[in-house]
Parts: sequence; C-alpha cells; structure tokens
Amino acid sequence: MEGAPLPKGCVSIATAVDTRIGESCDLAGVAVDFRPPVATRGTDWMATVTLCDRSRALPETSLTIRIFRPSIELLPQIKSDSDLILIRRVKMIKHDGRLLAMSTYDTSWIISYAPTHPKGVPSIASYPASLKVKPDEMAYFQGLRVWWKSRRDSFVSRGAAPGVYTSSQLSNSGSQRRRAGLVRDMRIGSFYDLAGVVVKTFPGNGNYTVYLTDYTKNPMLHSYEWGRSRRIGAGGDDDDFDYTGRGRGFGNQDWPGPWGQYTLQVTLWDNHAVAANRLFYVGAHVSLQNVRAKRNGDGKLEGTLNGDRQFPDKVLVSLIKNMDDPRVKQIAIRCKEYTRRFESDRLRFEGEMAGEMEGKLEGSGKEERKMEVNVNIRTLKAAQPITPMSEIAEPQDLDGPFANRIYKICCRVIDYLPQQLEDFAVPQTEHGGWTWRFALLVEGEDGATLRVIVEGHDAEYLLGGQATKTASLRTDRQQLSALREKLFILWGNLEEMKGQQLGSKTSGKKAISRSDTPPEPPRGKKRRKRPTPKQKRVECKQFKYDELGRRSNTERGAEGEESQDENEENVMQQLSGKMFEACLKEYGVLSEDGQWKRLHKLFGTLIL
Repeated sequence: MEGAPLPKGCVSIATAVDTRIGESCDLAGVAVDFRPPVATRGTDWMATVTLCDRSRALPETSLTIRIFRPSIELLPQIKSDSDLILIRRVKMIKHDGRLLAMSTYDTSWIISYAPTHPKGVPSIASYPASLKVKPDEMAYFQGLRVWWKSRRDSFVSRGAAPGVYTSSQLSNSGSQRRRAGLVRDMRIGSFYDLAGVVVKTFPGNGNYTVYLTDYTKNPMLHSYEWGRSRRIGAGGDDDDFDYTGRGRGFGNQDWPGPWGQYTLQVTLWDNHAVAANRLFYVGAHVSLQNVRAKRNGDGKLEGTLNGDRQFPDKVLVSLIKNMDDPRVKQIAIRCKEYTRRFESDRLRFEGEMAGEMEGKLEGSGKEERKMEVNVNIRTLKAAQPITPMSEIAEPQDLDGPFANRIYKICCRVIDYLPQQLEDFAVPQTEHGGWTWRFALLVEGEDGATLRVIVEGHDAEYLLGGQATKTASLRTDRQQLSALREKLFILWGNLEEMKGQQLGSKTSGKKAISRSDTPPEPPRGKKRRKRPTPKQKRVECKQFKYDELGRRSNTERGAEGEESQDENEENVMQQLSGKMFEACLKEYGVLSEDGQWKRLHKLFGTLIL
C-alpha cells in the first residue's frame, strides 16, 4: 500500500504550487500542523492546516491551506500531526508574497484520524457528512500513513508541531522540555519561558506578532541588515551585525535594530494575542511563557504560543514592571555590551568600505562598470530587498535539492538561448498555436551569473502583453520586429554584438577550412570535399552552460580557449545593456534519472 497512487483527481503539492494563481485543485496529505479556528473580520470562521506529502516532505516546503466556514462547527477538526486529509476544490492564491491554498464555497474534505493505540483502526470524518471514502482514497491513506510513520520524527525535529495542536496538550507532551532560557539557547521543538525587550509589534487577524530580543545571538534566527536596504556581499563568520548584508533583512528605514541574528519573531494566538495587543509596546520588557520553537517557511527559527482549550482564560504573556527584576538587569548588561561591540565594528566596517572605494577609484578603467538601473523595466515586488546573484547560484542554506523561494535581483543580460530570435516562440503541443520559451544568462552586480528561463504568461508579461497565437516568428516578420525592439530595451546591443561574434567564428571556420583543404583536382574532374577532423571539431563547437549559467567548452584546445576567452571579454565590455531589477522564482524539476534539478524562472517583470 505504500506505493498507492494519489486518489482520482488529486495532485501532489509539488504540482499544486505550479498551478496558476486562481485555479482550483484537489489535494491529499498529512496535516502536520493545525491552528485553532479564529473569527474573521466578517461573519466567517477560519482554520489553518499545514499539509505535507511525499513530494513536499519538509516543513519549509509544506503548503498552508486556509478554510473558511460560517460557523466554527463546520470547520475540520485535526487532532494530531498524524491525521490525514483529502480536500477537494481549493484555490491557489498569493498572500503577502506567500503561496497558499484557500477553500471555496464547495470545498469538501475527508479526514482519517490516527489511531489512539497501535492496534486501533483509523476513524473517518467528512464534510459534508454524506461524503463517503472511496477505495482508492482509503488505499492512499493507508500507504501515506506507513510513509509518515517513518518520517514523522525527523519532520518534528525540523520544526513541525508535535502532536495535538492545543496549548495544554502540547505543554503536557513537552513539559520535560519546557524551561526558562535565552534566545541563544532555543532549539527547534522545545518550549521556553522567555524575557526580553519588544522591538516591533504587528497586530494580525486573530493573532499578534511580537519581535523580541534579549541581546543574545542565535545562528538559526533571521539576520537583519545594517546600513542599507540592499545586501552587497557575503560576510564572514565575524560579521556579527550583518554589515555586509548577508542576512535577508529590512533596510535601515524599516528595522530599528538590533542588527544581525538577535531578534526572535513570536506569533501569539487567542487570549495571549488579546492581552499582548492591550499591554505590549515597543521598548517594553515582557515575559512570554511556554513558547514553542519552530521553523518558519524560510527554515528560520521563530516562536509560537497558542491558546489553551482546556483553560481558555489562561494568559501566559505579561509586562515586567519591576526594573529591579534580575532578568531586566541582565538584559541591560547585554544591551550595553552589544552597543559597544556594534559601534566598534561599525567604525571598522566604514573604514574598510572607505578604503575599498578609494581602491576602486584608483583602479584601471578596465574594472570600471556602469551600474545604472534601467528605468524602463519594472517589477511587481518593488519593496522586496535585492538578493545577490552569488547567493542564489550557490546557496549555503539549501536543505534539499531546491527550495520554493522568490527573489528580487539586480542584473543585466549577457547572453541568451536560442541563438536566433525567431526560435524564441515554440509550438504548443496541447492547444496548438505558439508560445514563448527562451533562456537568458544574467549577471549580477557581484559578477555571478545565472541561467533564467522565460516562458508562457511570464514571458507575455515581460514583453508587455505580446502573445504568439497562430504564427511562427519566422513567418510573422512584424511580430519579430516588435520583439527585437522590446528586447533592445532589455539587453541593449547584445544581439548585435552576438551576431558579430558568431560572424567572426564563421570567418575563422572558413580560414581553417581553406588552410586544411588539399589543392583542387584538375579541371574537369569533380571530387566531393570531405571535412578534415580538425574542421569537424571546429564546426561542432557550441556554447554550453552549467547549472549556474557559466559558459564551458571542454572540447576546445588551449590556444582556442585563450583567444575565445579574450574575444568574449572584449564583447562583455562593449555591451550597452544596463542593470535592471527583476523577480525570480526557484523551483525543481524531476529528471528522467529520478534526480531533482534546480531551476529559476523570471516572473513579474515588465518592459515598459
């Protein structure tokens, strides 16, 4: 049963995340986390389920489903993180940059509850109540339960909610692990009583988010950038305050500090959220009890504190009003030490940056490069911080073969495939007609390169709504001309320079052919010319790109490599294309040999 296929009509989470926004799908998986129902601002109630399956088996790759119903009794009840759910007709949406699934008016579900003892039989609940489980659905549930039994322990250790979702039950199951501690001591899956200073607060719909610091550092925390809204490089191990922008933080106009990995985000629910909304303010010393440490969608450490259904009036958050409290005094000592080290390192960093700038100004003109941003290209995520290309090309925090992440980059186009613009449109196999599909080799401000795929609706958006419908670009010269004009805005004189480069290679081939071809036979006798082995090698040379988009050609000789590299360097210096900001999403494709391949796709970018 372990290999039982998905029930009829269902898709995996990996397939669902590639579904177009607004489209519906059916899902089946393990409900690894469940937030208690909360009242919305309208008349509905909302429950939140986190779903995993074989295609998305990590906390950071799970899918969140929000279910709305007019009364709390109509919402699904998840009792443990081993309950299985099959939910039909949910719609894929984006909210605050995150991909979610949301219920519709006709959403239905079947829940298979985990047995309460080893020899027990799973119980079934459904909505509507008349819905019956089918044989293929039951077979899939049985196989999924076997798979999850071997997977659950490693999943929980990576940040999933252990056991039942209520606070009292979580507290009872984890009472051995609950302890007073500092932010630096926190580990995934444990419970802590914390004290700290409020950095920021965000009231939400049914919850309350507080950013808390006790001025201790935890390497699992989100890192906040100091000094600018863009990250400019990759720091070393001593980069305590993220001067070099290694962390994905807010700009200095958004984040008040402390900088680096010193601040814990804690989401409060139910009565805890109500009390915090009334009591907490920025700069206040507060106490939070029974905070569970977990991973967020980016794999970073955060905290959560749910309500207690057995004792709904219990509140585990409070202000620390006594400034003689030992916890307050210790926080003040650590704050003073943090400020001293911050100011010392800030002065050192600014001195190093000033020296680097002087060195760049004194450098040769060959190293100078204009970094003007192309104002004729716009992105959907204008406020998102920019990620250096090197961190995308060679990520240091990748737990699996790929991660479903969205980036904003600053780059310029230095090459493209296919070689001819006429081949940028390909025939559609399903519906007929033609669709866009091409690849760009882009270079970031740090010099790193990446291959980016542009296709379908994302390409239409990039090109300002140009759609290929029935004709090939080889026959529709008007559309080809319009495409060339659009892409000139994107990459400047790249097509012209590439044409000259290809032309010079063709001339080189002819020269080699003339030098290596034997004398012509006597007039009147015709002999078929056969290319020499060397000529064949030259003709077979093509540019190849590795997974980072870097050019490679292992077949060329040392002399050809040196001359070609010099030629490519000259071409790079003559490119007129400016840097531009673009949106990028990372995803994975399963190859024929069963290995996942990490790819990147351009989206949400428009040429005006």
